[in-house]
Amino acid sequence: MTLLRAALVASAAALLGASARAEAPTPARALSLDEALGELERQNLTLQEARARREQAAGVTRQALAAALPTLTAAGGYVHNSDAAVAPFSQIAAILAPGGPPVPNLLIQPREVFTVNGTVRLPLLAPTAWADVAAARSAERASGESAEAVRLQLRAALVQAAWTTSAVDEIVAASERALASAEEQASLAERALAAGTGVPLAVLQARTEAVRRRSDLVRARADRARAELSAGVLLGRALPVRILVPALPRPAPPDPHALRDEAERRRPELRAGAAQVEAAERQVTSARLRLLPQVSASASAFAQTEPLPTTKDSGWRLTVDLTWALFDGGFRYGKARQEEGVLAEARASLEEERVAIAQEVADAARDVDLAVERLGLAEEQARLAAEAAATARRGFAGGVASSLDVLEANDRLFQSEVGLADARARLGIALAALDRATGRS
Repeated sequence: MTLLRAALVASAAALLGASARAEAPTPARALSLDEALGELERQNLTLQEARARREQAAGVTRQALAAALPTLTAAGGYVHNSDAAVAPFSQIAAILAPGGPPVPNLLIQPREVFTVNGTVRLPLLAPTAWADVAAARSAERASGESAEAVRLQLRAALVQAAWTTSAVDEIVAASERALASAEEQASLAERALAAGTGVPLAVLQARTEAVRRRSDLVRARADRARAELSAGVLLGRALPVRILVPALPRPAPPDPHALRDEAERRRPELRAGAAQVEAAERQVTSARLRLLPQVSASASAFAQTEPLPTTKDSGWRLTVDLTWALFDGGFRYGKARQEEGVLAEARASLEEERVAIAQEVADAARDVDLAVERLGLAEEQARLAAEAAATARRGFAGGVASSLDVLEANDRLFQSEVGLADARARLGIALAALDRATGRS
């Protein structure tokens, strides 16, 4: 029984150890910002979808081009007839002209025959086809610019996520320092109580503060894990990633007018909108060109195992076809009207995008100015709070300040450190938004 109990205890310990290892959180993988952006280019699923749509548009362009290029087809066949028919010209010639040159019989219907046929078709006049090709190429270019817009948006989102993770990481460090200070203050209050110079209320206040700081630390660590997992999802994998951001220099005040001009040149959304307008214009042209005729030429060559009534078993054929729809029930006029509506919509959408980008640039520039000002104030506040906390601790040690004064000073220091981390992150996020608004990569 003792051996059995020992085996059960060992098995339970092994199972508990395996469960603890399974439930242990996956450590975050640290990446530099450049490394993270490189992985984003390779692994982000949204970006892959956008690039796949660009490939789809390229395939549509190739399909449209096929209608304006020559086509070559080959065909083969086998025919077995129930009856064969032959005109006996040789017998008739022997009767009518005995001793004359032989005359071959005329094969009217063979019993079986194998045929091979090849045809080349060349569009000579296909105005709608070329207009459709031009429209498809413009749409392909618009799709490529849309993919670039998605890429820039994802890069900005990753940079902003990196700054958010950095801020949460600083808050975790500030929470750890605040917890250590609270526990130290609780120990000092207990020693003072034991020495007869303190009161039980100071101990309770210090212990309460330590519990609150421990709760803040637990929440901050949970926020950090959530932010690291969000960064990993942006990189195309459900694993936590910690992105190390570089030191951020204090930027110069942005010039909204220069930034707006830069956005006009750089933003892929505007290039995509212009390409969509161009595609719509060419679709209107295609709809109007449907009123013209279409001309094509075809050449075919054939061969078969049995001779034709011409007594030859091979030959060729050349044809020129003209197709002109004189009246199609009004379909072409309706198509032209539809494409004109699409064109008007594309122009309005482009102008709307231009106005929205101008507002985005102005808002981003204003956010950068505000973030710079807030960062300066947060740094000054953190410096003063650190001096106040140090003064309060020295005063408590000297019997001048109370334990509550130390706790309040430590709380203000913690809040100022949280505010400083938030101000740094807000500046990084604002600069990333400004880069996105101006179309920088």
